[in-house]
Amino acid sequence: MLIRIDNQALVDDLRAHFRRSGFTAEGVGGGMVEVSKPDALDAVQERREISMHLRVWEIANTEANAQLLD
Repeated sequence: MLIRIDNQALVDDLRAHFRRSGFTAEGVGGGMVEVSKPDALDAVQERREISMHLRVWEIANTEANAQLLD
């Protein structure tokens, strides 16, 4: 799943946040990060987990604005 963040300086921090929790996360340019959860049972679970972890990251980084893209 693709995540877009408005502050490109936070891309590495976002990637590290997801990787610490067992996700794969790669910067793809333009303030976007591709995230996946290899051990998710299905796409619905994967999206739910990514969304939840993204919200946690946003709470910890109040200056950040991120959007989960389809």
